[in-house]
Amino acid sequence: MKTITFILAIAMISVSAMANNKKYNVATALTGKKAAVSIAENKVTSHYDRQGNLLATSRYISDAELPLYAITKLMKHCPDEQIKLVREFEAIGEKTYIVTLENATGYKVVKVTAADLEILEQLTKN
Repeated sequence: MKTITFILAIAMISVSAMANNKKYNVATALTGKKAAVSIAENKVTSHYDRQGNLLATSRYISDAELPLYAITKLMKHCPDEQIKLVREFEAIGEKTYIVTLENATGYKVVKVTAADLEILEQLTKN
């Protein structure tokens, strides 16, 4: 038990040291392509280029959080499908929704924007 406590204490100290190290954080931001933060049940991910400029953010949302235009398009084009997963992307002030749908015969992944609905992938159940 003392060994486990000692290992946990060392791990906490090293994580704290990395969090306070500005060189480490800048290097991670410049070489990394994304950073993720969990806020409640939504996982917010920020996507960066190599220079550290923010390109887009994404998060998982519930079907109740979809805007009316997205719900209307889904009801019109995919009436027999149930929403399983929704991911919202925001880039340059425009929101795009990637929605995974399911019915009795398979799955469908669609992209919904203010302008249109596009089917990205269709899978059949065995």
